Amino acid sequence: MAGSYTGPPSHRLRGRENELRLLADALGEARARRGACLLLSGGPGRGKTSLLEHTRAMAGDFTVLYAGGVPDESDLAFAGLQRLLRPVEPVADRMAEDRRDLLRRTLGGGTVADADRFAFYTGVLELLTLAAQEQPLLLCVDDTDRLDGPSLDSLAFVARRLTGTPVAAVFAAHGGHDKPTGARLPSSVDEPTPDALIPGVTEHIVEPLPERAIHDVITDHAPVTVGSAVRTALVAAAHGNPAAVLGFLRCLTDGQLLGNDPLPETLRLDGRLRADLLAPYTELAEPTRHLLLLAALSREPRAHVILAAGAGDQDPAPTIADLEPAEERGLVRVDGDAIVFTDPLLREAIAQGSAAGRLRAAHRELAAVVDAEHAPVDFALHTSYGTGSPDTGLAAAVAEAALHAKRLEGSLAASLTYERAAGLTPESDERACRLTSAAYESYVAGRSDRAARLLGRARPLAVSDRRRATVDLIDAQLYMRGGNAIDAADRLLAAGRDLMPHDHTLALRAFVRAADSASLAGDPVRFGRITDLALPLVRPDSSPSTRLIGAYLEGCAVSFRGDYVRSTPLLRSVNALAAEIDKPSELIWAGVTGLRLGDAPYVRSVTSRAVEVARVRVETANVPAALGFLVFSEFWSGRFPSAAGTALTGLRVARECGQSVWATQHLASLAMIAAIQGDVETCRIRAKAVAAQAGENSLGLASALAAWAQAVLELSRGNAADAFFRLRALAHAGPGHGHPTMRLLTAPHFVEAATRMGETDWAHTSLAGYRRWAEAVDSPGVLALAARCSGLLACGDEAADHFENALALHRACGDDDVEHARTQLLFGAFLRRARLPGRAREHLYNALESFERFGARLWVRQTRAELRAIGTSERGPDPSATSELTAQQQQIARLVAEGATNREVAAHMFISPRTVEHHLRGIFRKLNIRSRVDLARLFN
Repeated sequence: MAGSYTGPPSHRLRGRENELRLLADALGEARARRGACLLLSGGPGRGKTSLLEHTRAMAGDFTVLYAGGVPDESDLAFAGLQRLLRPVEPVADRMAEDRRDLLRRTLGGGTVADADRFAFYTGVLELLTLAAQEQPLLLCVDDTDRLDGPSLDSLAFVARRLTGTPVAAVFAAHGGHDKPTGARLPSSVDEPTPDALIPGVTEHIVEPLPERAIHDVITDHAPVTVGSAVRTALVAAAHGNPAAVLGFLRCLTDGQLLGNDPLPETLRLDGRLRADLLAPYTELAEPTRHLLLLAALSREPRAHVILAAGAGDQDPAPTIADLEPAEERGLVRVDGDAIVFTDPLLREAIAQGSAAGRLRAAHRELAAVVDAEHAPVDFALHTSYGTGSPDTGLAAAVAEAALHAKRLEGSLAASLTYERAAGLTPESDERACRLTSAAYESYVAGRSDRAARLLGRARPLAVSDRRRATVDLIDAQLYMRGGNAIDAADRLLAAGRDLMPHDHTLALRAFVRAADSASLAGDPVRFGRITDLALPLVRPDSSPSTRLIGAYLEGCAVSFRGDYVRSTPLLRSVNALAAEIDKPSELIWAGVTGLRLGDAPYVRSVTSRAVEVARVRVETANVPAALGFLVFSEFWSGRFPSAAGTALTGLRVARECGQSVWATQHLASLAMIAAIQGDVETCRIRAKAVAAQAGENSLGLASALAAWAQAVLELSRGNAADAFFRLRALAHAGPGHGHPTMRLLTAPHFVEAATRMGETDWAHTSLAGYRRWAEAVDSPGVLALAARCSGLLACGDEAADHFENALALHRACGDDDVEHARTQLLFGAFLRRARLPGRAREHLYNALESFERFGARLWVRQTRAELRAIGTSERGPDPSATSELTAQQQQIARLVAEGATNREVAAHMFISPRTVEHHLRGIFRKLNIRSRVDLARLFN
C-alpha cells in the first residue's frame, strides 16, 4: 500500500504501533487518491492528541488543516468548521458562484436553511477536493465531541464521501458515541441526526498503554533514573494512561523519583487530566454524584454497601436506579453487586476533586456500614479518614482489625491497618508499638523502604526498653537483607541480648537471624557463639517452631565443626518438625538442613512449599531466600530452564524488595548455571559482579559459589590448573570470602582438578573429609560422588569398581543428572585410556546425550573428543589427510585446533605438557603443516 508505515523513532510514541500504522495507511490512501477517514476514540490522557500531532508530522507532502473542539464555542453553529476551513477559504473563488456564496454566507452567519443543507455539505466537500488538487489534504480534528453540532454534522457528511479523493480525515474524541453539548441541526430525510458521534466512519479505540510502554514513557521523560520500587508504583497508579504518568513525573521531586524520599500517599493527577475525567461526572445529579463518591472511596465497591452508606438520614433513600445516569454515560457499570469504574483513574479524580469536609463525611458514612471482621482494611481506612482526632477506642478497634487483615489479605494489608491504628492512638508508647507492628508487617511483605520509614517514626516514641529493643530487632532484620552480613549478625545478636529479659520468643528469633547472617558470611565461629546463646531458650515443651529453630541451630553448628555423625540426626529432626509447620522461614531453614544432608529432592520440595506459602500470605520478603535454596536443587539435577527461571525471578524479587544480599546470591547461582552450560563470557561477567558485591557485604556464601562456578567452567574447558588453584584458595578463605559448606560441596571438583594436576595429596585430603560427610548423611548422590573421587585416585580394576559403584548410586539417587553424566564421562575416559573402547563408548554416548540435553556445550566438546579418540566417526577434516595420525594424536590435534593450549590439552588427557609438545611436532610432520593456524584450518 502506498505510503505504508515504516515506524517513527521509538521514543516518540510508546506502545502505539497499531495506531501509527493505521494513520500511515490513511495517509497512503490519500496519496493514492482513494481517500480515507478514521476516528480515534478513548478516555482522556491516552495520547489521542499526540497521535494527531504525529500524523501531521508524517504528512510533510500534505496540506494540513487542523482544528479542535472548544467548549466555549460549542453553542456557536459552524464555529469549528469555520476555524478548520479558514486556511483554504481562498480556494472557494474557484467554485460556482451560488455554491461559493452559500458556503461563505453559512460560515459567516452561522445559519443554513434546511433546504440548503445538502448543497452546503456538498459545497464543503467540493472546497476540500479543490484544495487537494495540487497536493493531498489532511484534516485533523481534535476533541471532536466538543465541536458545535452543525460543524460535526458537516464533517461527518464529508468524511463519508472521501472515496476517490486525495483527502484523509482523522478525528479524535473522548468517546465515539457522545453527542456534543451544543444543539444539533434538525434531522431531515437526507441526513438524519445520528446516534453515533460520526456514523459511517471507522472508529479505533485507543486503549490504555501496556505496562511495558508506561515503563518506556518513564524512561524517556524522567529527569533522573527512577528507582525500581518507585517505577513500579508509578506504573500501577497510571493504569496505562501516559498523561497520568507524565503528571506524576512533573509533581515528584528528584529525591522521590530516586527512591530516597517517600512518595505521597496519593499521587496527584494532572489538573487538566483530572478536569477532563470529571467533566461528565459534574453533569450528573447530586444523588448520583454522592453514590459515585462513596464508590470511589471504597477499595472494592459493592452496591449494597454503597446504598446503605448513602442512605444516612436521606428520605427517600437512594436506590440502584440512581446509578443509571452514570451507567448511561459509561462511567461505571453495575455487575451483580459490584460497581466497576470503566476508567480506574476516574475514582482518583473524584476523590481528589472533592472538598476535605465532604470526603470526611463520606468516610464516616462508609465506616458506619463496613464490617470490621470481613473487610478490615476498608474499616480501618474509613475509620481513620472519617475521624478528626485521636481516639483510644477507635484505635483499639482498628488494631484488632489488623489481625483480620493479615489473615484475609496478608502482611501488607496488616501493615496499612496497624499504621492507621497508630494514627488514632493518643499514647506515645502504644503508638510506637503499633508503628513497630506496621513496620514488621511491611518488612515481611517485602516493602523494606516503607518499613524503614515506619521505624523512623516509631523510634522517637518508644519509651520502654522492650519497645526500643523490638525496634532495634526489626531495624537489624532490614539491614540483614541489604547490608554487611557480619555487621548484621552483630546487630541482631545485640538485639537478641536486649530482648532476653522481656521476650524469649523474640530473642530466639533475633538469634536465629543473627546465625543466618553469620552463615551468609561464612563465619562458623560466630554461628557457634550465637547458637550457644540461643539453645538455653529452647525447652522440650516449646512449640514445634521453637524446637525446629533449636535443632536447626545446633545441627548446623555441629556440622560446621565437622561432626557429621552427631549433626545428621539433629538436622533430620528439623525436617520432621517442618512437616507440621506452614511458615516460610521455618520451611527455608528445613531446606538448608536438606542441603546439609545432601537430599536435593527434599530441598526442592520444601523450598517450593516455602515459596508457595510466602506468596499466598503475601510474605514477599521470604521469597528471595526460598528461591535461593530452591535453585541449588535444580541446576545439579539438570533442570536448567527451571533453574534459570528460578534464579532470575529471585533476582528480580530481591531487587524489588531492596534485598541486595539475596540479589547477589541469585547472581552467583546464575553464574553457576552459565558455567555448567559452558557460557564462558556470561559466567565470567556474573562472577566478577558477584565478587565485587560480595566483597562489599562480606558474603562468603555468594563469593564461594561464584568461585565454584568459575572452577566448574575451567574444568569443562580442560583447564584443570586454574580450577585447582581457585578451589584450593577457597579451602583457605575466611569469613566474607568463603564458606565451610561450599568447601565441602566443591570437594568432588577439587579432587578431579587435583588428580589431573598430579596433586594427589591434596586430593586424598579433600576426599577424606567428603567421605566422612557422605557416610554420615547416607545420601546416594553424595556417596556416588565419593565413589567417583575414589575411582579417579585408584588404578586398574579397583578404579573401575569405584566408577561402577558410583554409577549404581547415581541410578539409585535419580536426581543428580549433571553429576551422573560427568561420572559417565570420567569413567568413559578412564576406559578409553585402559584400551577398552567398547565399554568406554557406551558410557561416553550416555554422557553425550545428557550433556546435549542440558546444553552443556563444553562438556559436549570434551565427550566428543573422547569418542573421536576411540575411533568413533565424527564430522571433521578429510580422513585421508589425518589417516596417518594415531588415535592419541588425532585427539591432541582436535583439541589444539579448537584453541586449547598445551597445558590445557595435558590436563585434559592426563599427560605432561612436554608430551603434548612432542606429539604436536609429529602431527605437524605427518600433515605437512607448520603451525597451529594451519592445523585449525585443516580441522575446522
